[in-house]
Amino acid sequence: MISTQDLHATAQLLVARHGARKALDFAVDGLEAMIRSGQKALIPDWTALQAMITDMADGHLREKEITVH
Repeated sequence: MISTQDLHATAQLLVARHGARKALDFAVDGLEAMIRSGQKALIPDWTALQAMITDMADGHLREKEITVH
């Protein structure tokens, strides 16, 4: 399980370096890979990362804590 702070920092870095579209593509690909490989413990982390990147792309990142299991 990855901390919310680490996920947020990762999302910011991906968007800053690669742009929102490529960062979102990366998160979607990662989530799909976790689902296909049965890595159930990592699915919430990838889902949260995808949500954070989507929020950044929409220009309104939520400051509230995103629950990661």
